Formats: sequence, structure tokens, C-alpha cells
Amino acid sequence: MVRIIAGTLHEVGRGRIEPRELPDILASKERRRAGPTAAPSGLRKQMLKQTLTVLATAGLVATASADQMYAVDASSDSLYIFDSDTGETVRMIGPLNPDPDRYTTPISMAVTASFRIFIINNSPAGDSGLSRVDRTTGLATHIGGDVRDSIAVGPGGVLYGTDLSGRLGTVSSSTGTVRLLGGPRLPRLFGLDYNTRDGFFYGITSASPGSIPELLKIEASSGELVETIPLSMGIAGSAPGSIAFQRDGDLVMTDNGRQLYEINIVTGFTRVVASTTNIPQGLGLAPCRADFDGSGVLDIFDFLAFQNA
Repeated sequence: MVRIIAGTLHEVGRGRIEPRELPDILASKERRRAGPTAAPSGLRKQMLKQTLTVLATAGLVATASADQMYAVDASSDSLYIFDSDTGETVRMIGPLNPDPDRYTTPISMAVTASFRIFIINNSPAGDSGLSRVDRTTGLATHIGGDVRDSIAVGPGGVLYGTDLSGRLGTVSSSTGTVRLLGGPRLPRLFGLDYNTRDGFFYGITSASPGSIPELLKIEASSGELVETIPLSMGIAGSAPGSIAFQRDGDLVMTDNGRQLYEINIVTGFTRVVASTTNIPQGLGLAPCRADFDGSGVLDIFDFLAFQNA
């Protein structure tokens, strides 16, 4: 694999492959699209690592720091990257739909390890269900299906979500169809994400005036509700926008007041991290993928881990 990568980079240097084609070649896993296998002599991991770093700096390979997340601002329906430690906007990528006669309302988001961004849309009816978002422009392409309310990337890089009945299952990224796990109907979720550290999904419920949202711990293999965790009083009456685990394992949440929270998944203690209008009113929220293999470090092994949901 390393020799194939080296051969492909050599073809880039010779002008036979455009640099902008590299992310798609890597994500496709199609051997025929890559360059020839390089000779084993002279290969150095450091050389390939430096090459990848140069490509990342040039924007040809998507990278992000551990505290950066994608979010969709519900007021502008545009895709953003923001810093989930400070709440500051890093940059606005672009609108989901530039047509003023069409209105897209994302209510959940998931980003796969191969940088594919998916959202669930609930308005209008013709565009409901799953959509795929171009990470370079922000434009959404409608897929459809019966997935509703929440999606997340779960075990094995597979897309999960809830259907019209509120039950959890795996989601086809090509059709939006949910294949149920067999668990019970869940309360309506306003955010869902998978915790790779303990192997459970966590979902956030809504909050009517004066009530407190609850965090649900859900078994990943069966869709069964394991535990209901009341959140602290600090967010009484807030309507959750979405939740997502940072790459360092912290769970963060946005709300309709453009505040950013950090949630302790054991105790339910919730604290305000930032309160500023710079925070997108994130009805979709998902961590950026800093690398291919999920190590948090940009290195040669990223070339060997092309996970694809």
C-alpha cells in the first residue's frame, strides 16, 4: 500500500495526475485509479508524512484540529466549521441550497471517516430524509429514505439513525433506508452520536418550557435504551440543537440560544462553554475528521485506513 501511494505521488509530480484528484482516489479505494507501484528502494516514512502534510496545507487533504466541528446554522442553512472549545467560527463553507425558493432544515448531521457529510432534512416534504453535503461547497444533494430525526456514524464506520417510528437502525448511505436493530421506540431525539470509548450511542431529548432535556444511553448492537440521564438544571427550558463527541471524548451540545455546552455523560452535569452569537444554531453537529485512521495524528498510517461508511 505504501508503495502504491508513493507511485501515485510520483505521477502527481510528473503531471499525469492532478493534485486535486488525490482525495477522491484515496476515498474510492479503487486500485486502477492510483499510480503504479513504486520500487521498494529509497522509501522513507518521513518523506511520505511530509508529503501528506504539504497536501493538507494546500487543502488537498481534509484535516482539522481535534476541537473543530462541522455545524449547520439553522438561520442561514449554511455549513460551517467552528471551534467547539471556544465557540468561535473558523469559517463558513457555503449554503446547503442557494435557491431562495427552496428551504432546507437540517436536524442532524454525521461525518464519516472518509469525509462524507450527511444530514437529515425535515423541510420541505419533497427533500425530507437523508441528504449528502459537499464538504468543499456546502451544497446538499437529496437522497431520501425513511430516516428521521437523528443520524450518527457508529461501529465500523456505518451510518445509524432512527426511522419514522423512532427506532434505531443502520442507514443506507445511498437510499436513506433504515434497517432496524430490533430495539424499542425511543423518545424523539434532537441529537445522536456514538461514543467510541464505551461503545454506546448517546441521544438528547427535547425540552418543553420549564423541563430539562435528558441524555439517553443506547445499546449499539440492539438499539435498547440502557439508561436515562437527567441533565443539570443549568439548561432548563433550552431546546437542544444537536450533540457530538469531540475527538478528545468530551460531549458537547448546542441549543437554540446559540450557547455551547459540555455534558458529563456519567452525572449529567452540564456547563456552558461559550455563549456568543458566533456559535451556529447547530441543528446539525458533527466532528471534523482530522485524519483517515482516527489517531488524531497526521501520519503515514493514515494511508492504510481508508474507512468508508
